[in-house]
Amino acid sequence: MRISDLLGRRVVDVDGSDVGEVRDVRLVQDGPLEGVQAALRLDGLVVGGHGALSVRLGYHRNHVRGPALLRSLFTALERRARYVPWLDVILDDDGPVRLRRRAADLASLDEVT
Repeated sequence: MRISDLLGRRVVDVDGSDVGEVRDVRLVQDGPLEGVQAALRLDGLVVGGHGALSVRLGYHRNHVRGPALLRSLFTALERRARYVPWLDVILDDDGPVRLRRRAADLASLDEVT
């Protein structure tokens, strides 16, 4: 599976409630790889919110400095975005991405380090 297969897919929680769409993914560089660097591993999904631009730029985090107007705008847009650990994801070939937990139990982007 490619990341492009995930982006934009609908996400439903364990109860079947709509959570939103996959807006971005979080990669961690700690996987096994022979050579100098470690391989990238898919750590989780960013779900909901209005867009992934602020996630990619880092404006959704309160400690990021930048133009105050942009920071305020992006923070407001991403307030509803949630982080889903990859272990909580159930994938089917067709249909939405299903979660192993309720939407109310998902961490906000501000809570994820």
